[in-house]
Amino acid sequence: MKVDPELMFECLIYINAFYYPVFASAEFIMVIAKYQSIRDTPNIEQDGAVCFARLIGEILKILVFYRWKEQRRKLVTAFVLLMTFLTVATVVYAFGFQNPLLKLEKVLCCLTIMLTATEIVFGVLFFFPCFKKVDYY
Repeated sequence: MKVDPELMFECLIYINAFYYPVFASAEFIMVIAKYQSIRDTPNIEQDGAVCFARLIGEILKILVFYRWKEQRRKLVTAFVLLMTFLTVATVVYAFGFQNPLLKLEKVLCCLTIMLTATEIVFGVLFFFPCFKKVDYY
């Protein structure tokens, strides 16, 4: 079975584009809820900054991919992989350092980990010559 990492990577970016509005609205509402909470949330400003860095990184990744994927496929894929590592870093921050971490945040972070892990795998496979697409015409 021949794997087409370029197609899989593009499908994952499309899935990410449909998942982004749900994720962004939920994260925004959770940051506001934590800010208004009676329970003490230390470092809420830092948690909010990391959350919004993830949201900005994700929207930038999606927009750059849609805009320039046809002209410079490899460069855009490398940029998207770089932005995906930013997302991984913010998820690691959320799991490791953020206190309190809501259950919905855990669920969204787990979904993000699964999506970004597969994006990284197929993005890296795209650069290997053994997975290069062969044109028969």
